[in-house]
Amino acid sequence: MKQIDPIRKYLYYFAGFLFLGIGIAGYYLPVLPGTVFLIISASCFIRSSDRMYKWVTEHKLFGALVKDYLDTGAIPKKIKYVAISCIWIASSISTFTIYLSKYDYFYILLIILIALASIGTWFISSRPTKS
Repeated sequence: MKQIDPIRKYLYYFAGFLFLGIGIAGYYLPVLPGTVFLIISASCFIRSSDRMYKWVTEHKLFGALVKDYLDTGAIPKKIKYVAISCIWIASSISTFTIYLSKYDYFYILLIILIALASIGTWFISSRPTKS
């Protein structure tokens, strides 16, 4: 592991645990993307703790997905479909909720929501596909 400033090392370590907690919660909470936060967590741990990096990337539930993405950038086809579906379902629910609440800036929020969902869809689609 490359030597880094001790303060940065502790910041990465703290951030790694923060994203690890969010990532694990994402496996149990609907709409919260768990694997994304676990990838961020592993990226923090690779700069701060070999032991925790190894734990995240070798975990029996999510380790293979995280390791594959970090090594190749590839996302399994099924996960791409699920992720893109979740993005658009959550965006549709948000749009409907905002519309029902008669929010004054509905169209501005709608444009922002569609733009963010489109960027997320583009990013996921642009990653290599693992069969």
